[in-house]
Amino acid sequence: MNYKQQLQVIKGLSLQKDIQTRMDCPFCNNKNTLSIDTTDNKTYWYCFHATCKARGKKSGDKNMQYVEKVLFNKEDIQSTDVDFRIPDSFQSIYSNEKAMHWLNKNNCWESWSWGRSDFKYDVRQDRVIFLIKDRTKHKVVGAVGRALNKNDFPKWFMYGDKDVPFKCGDCEDAVIVEDCPSACAVSNILTGISIMGTSLKSSHLKHLRPYKNLYICLDRDATAKSYNIAKDLRASGFDNVIVKPIEDDLKYYNTEQIRRMFYE
Repeated sequence: MNYKQQLQVIKGLSLQKDIQTRMDCPFCNNKNTLSIDTTDNKTYWYCFHATCKARGKKSGDKNMQYVEKVLFNKEDIQSTDVDFRIPDSFQSIYSNEKAMHWLNKNNCWESWSWGRSDFKYDVRQDRVIFLIKDRTKHKVVGAVGRALNKNDFPKWFMYGDKDVPFKCGDCEDAVIVEDCPSACAVSNILTGISIMGTSLKSSHLKHLRPYKNLYICLDRDATAKSYNIAKDLRASGFDNVIVKPIEDDLKYYNTEQIRRMFYE
């Protein structure tokens, strides 16, 4: 099916503006494989099924200078961000299929579909980018990049403010995890907070205080460090701190498994 034919099908879906979602694909009929983005006055569509070739983008009615700015993600966020400026190398996540498939494989895409996370692709370093937002300041303060090439070092790279953890979700209970994909995976049930490792910084504490309950779920080989973090949090005045030992990284659990883990 060519682009014009795909576009007619997409128009027939009567999509609302300013949404990011997943749905059943009308091209290959597979369940929940079509990703749709209608934000910023444009429409992107992409099917993640291996044999489906449905993908494309359509700009809105604004002038071409605006369209080029959106499609190639060169917008200037200086108005909302004083200390961290998104590099020109950060492009739309739709600009790289490998990055999109990595996010899907690592259980991140649903959090993006519901607007809980924001991803980019660093064309210079070949990394998936997780933008870090300080919600108290309402701005992007940094980013975390994951190398797509397994031979690249370091595997994870931090840009901007290293004292603000990556958060994903808006629940009153939060779970502290090691990496960003695990934070995204739990965000259907709780707020995921990635501390990018196994050590809690004193600067993280103010970002943890709004939550009713704090669960700690570091990777299986760091269970002892989970208990150390719990001890430090309790000493800092956090009352409801619970360590949850896990058999595998949370990014490999589905939503129902995560729900049972924390609420049964």
